[in-house]
Amino acid sequence: MIFRPFVLTCRHRLRQLATAAWLIAGCWIAGPAEAEKLIPLRNGLTLRGIYLEVATLNENAFSLGADGGLQNRPIWMVDDGLRRTYVHRRGMINAEPADVPDLGLRIEFVQPTPDGGDEVGSIGQILGVTPLNEYGRRQITVRGVDGTPTVLHQGLTELTARYAKLEGLKAERSIKLDMRIATESIDTPALMRIFRKRLDQSNPDQRLEMVRFFIESERYGDARRELQAILDQFPGEVELKPQLTALVERQAMQLIEQAQIRRESGQPQLARTILEKFPLDRVGRVTRLRVEDELSKIDQGTTQRNEIIDRLGKLVAGLPAAQSDALKDIVAEIDAKLTVDTLPRLSDFVRAGSNEAVPDHQRVALAVAGWILGNGSGETNLKLAMSLIEVRDLVQQYLAHPDQAARAQILEKLGPLEAARAENIAKLLPLIPPPLASEQAIEIDRNLNRQPDNAPESPTINGHPMPLGAVADDRIEGMFHVGADYIVQLPPEYDPLRPYPCVVALHAAGAPAETQLNWWSGVATEQFLPLGSKDQGNSAEAAQPEPAEPEVAPPPQPKAMRLGQSIRHGFIVVAPRWTRPGQRDYEYTGREHDAILSSVRSAMRRFSIDADRLFIAGHGAGGAAAWDVALSHPDLWAGMISISAEPQKTLTHYDPNAVHVPVYIVMGEKDGRPLKRNGAVYDDYMSYKHDAMVVMYRGRGKEFFYEESDRIFEWMSTPFHQRAKIPQELELVSMRAGDRFFWWLEWDESLPSAIMDPILWDENPRIAHADIKAVIGANNEVRISQGPAKAFTVWLTPQIPQLNFSEPIAIRYGTRRNDFRFDGEFATMLEDVRTRADRTRPFWGKVSVP
Repeated sequence: MIFRPFVLTCRHRLRQLATAAWLIAGCWIAGPAEAEKLIPLRNGLTLRGIYLEVATLNENAFSLGADGGLQNRPIWMVDDGLRRTYVHRRGMINAEPADVPDLGLRIEFVQPTPDGGDEVGSIGQILGVTPLNEYGRRQITVRGVDGTPTVLHQGLTELTARYAKLEGLKAERSIKLDMRIATESIDTPALMRIFRKRLDQSNPDQRLEMVRFFIESERYGDARRELQAILDQFPGEVELKPQLTALVERQAMQLIEQAQIRRESGQPQLARTILEKFPLDRVGRVTRLRVEDELSKIDQGTTQRNEIIDRLGKLVAGLPAAQSDALKDIVAEIDAKLTVDTLPRLSDFVRAGSNEAVPDHQRVALAVAGWILGNGSGETNLKLAMSLIEVRDLVQQYLAHPDQAARAQILEKLGPLEAARAENIAKLLPLIPPPLASEQAIEIDRNLNRQPDNAPESPTINGHPMPLGAVADDRIEGMFHVGADYIVQLPPEYDPLRPYPCVVALHAAGAPAETQLNWWSGVATEQFLPLGSKDQGNSAEAAQPEPAEPEVAPPPQPKAMRLGQSIRHGFIVVAPRWTRPGQRDYEYTGREHDAILSSVRSAMRRFSIDADRLFIAGHGAGGAAAWDVALSHPDLWAGMISISAEPQKTLTHYDPNAVHVPVYIVMGEKDGRPLKRNGAVYDDYMSYKHDAMVVMYRGRGKEFFYEESDRIFEWMSTPFHQRAKIPQELELVSMRAGDRFFWWLEWDESLPSAIMDPILWDENPRIAHADIKAVIGANNEVRISQGPAKAFTVWLTPQIPQLNFSEPIAIRYGTRRNDFRFDGEFATMLEDVRTRADRTRPFWGKVSVP
């Protein structure tokens, strides 16, 4: 192993690292720049690496010639040594790049690499990988061109805190392959084997290089243990002892950051557990204050909640007996369900609750109305507030009842109620539990199935009703099956009154849906550990305090738990079973769309999914399906993630729809030369209108790319990635019978000339898309100028800011005109929510033309 020379000694470097900013490694790339940059993007992410401006992603020379030559696109390629990320300069770069230091340590290994050999153009499916041995070598088995397994011998030739470079070794038939894997994907035992074989264990300076590497890799537990081992072996190195404290501090900061993430993700109990087990006696004052601050934030919500319940109870008790009795149930409900997440509903009551100048009945009305309608209702009429309770309960019954005649009777009951107004119903819809997870739904189901009064209690999730049709997995905590259609993974401390971001994850062809839960949520483990972000679990172990006295052992976990990214960040994962038996690839059919979208609607009726933060993703054929579904129904998604997908058929035409959906495309450089096959498709996303990132891992084939999950969750979690606002103007395309609903425009039947058969794609006499153009213009007018149908339905809602619902709305198509005047009816809204399952953007009315 060769270490590049350093200006400072090893020990001086280690001391410097204890307080200095990270030193980030430079990696080779062609171009004028040599130093890495921080490049802030408009979508909230920051890229790090060496950048180079390129004209195109298309490496197909024949295609370039057919297009009349090279088109100059201002695309930036940012190379961090592990992967290359392509973004459009004008559309994505938010500020001038900033210089950052190079990585402090780049370790080179001498391996028997060939001087010549065949250049690997494509790597088949990976069938198996052996761990790195003490020489930094491994075997990787891939599927060959003829389908038989092929073994490739690789050796580690370069190692940094970010990536490891693996090259092909000399063999009977040598190959040239520069493959990069993320350093964080190499487990600690493998790294220790390599270091102990290559480093002189009797030389503390060389041993300190190992410590420094672990520090740069943010594996502070490994760094602390190795530094402690050095001190044990070389007790004279007393000047290194302060670094142990510094490493404990860094581990402590990881735990604090995790606790903060858990608290913000709706997991305050887990955050408290992490903080209460914190080794306060082993860290400095500043760190202790941060722990106390995090605990106080959790306590503050609990204290405020208890104060609100106490004040409301006293106010209700002081009302006349008839009113006090009538409010008993709603007060009990608020007491049972008021949490940190639902506290904002009562902001009006918090502001006025202690104001003695406001009459008691008005303050109670503010609390009740706030609980039903949310913050800002400002309702001080107690009679109206009590009417809201009945309205809400009937709305929940309507959404849950499977019988049309029963729903008609519920509408009749709603009609005369004083608070039954469309604007009130629109406000309460996002605040109620999912329709098939409400107490009303459970009661309806009991009555329809004629369950006796002494029937066993219905199962619950964290004390809340189990959604109808959902069955808890008997092996894994938080995992649920809904028929044979899809499976769901919920985050810890799930609360149906908190809206959760969600990933709809599509499995590869031939793979079970569970593989997607494993990728997004982690493989289930029987031992729960509060993991540090990049320390492979070591920070939790190292940060445990020495107990002063024995503690009561917690009860054994009855189920295994997932500990992956969706669990940390508080995402729901829905994995539809979207393929038919024996299906080998995505077929671009309406059947597949229906399987996916029906699963999404079903999940939204059962679990508390934030409709404005709904992402679709997939791997392989599932990645192509996610891509196609996202562009075919762009009004549904906050973003799309496609991994190792092959864009074909409609995806070569649907780019106009992509300007409304942020896209994140991941592939391997050796996945059959993707930029040659599909570079022209990726080029379509390199424009100032698109929020698009194309990520290509160096030397990798068709893989799952687990290393990318951390950055994908960061991408999904930015405030810029929420469902786009309802557009005023539609300029879209359609090619299939099922692609016929876009925001506020729908049609029942497409013209035959606008339908391309995806199964017989190459046999279609003419492959062309149909244009859709419509606009909400001035004077409360909706104009449809172009579309693949003879008749259309326009859906209307006040959430479209250009529409004034207090005035007539004109809908024009050619020479035809229909007018709409909102008369206050809410049946259309309730039926729209019942069928589409979107409680965030309900439509209030619809008009057909002609």
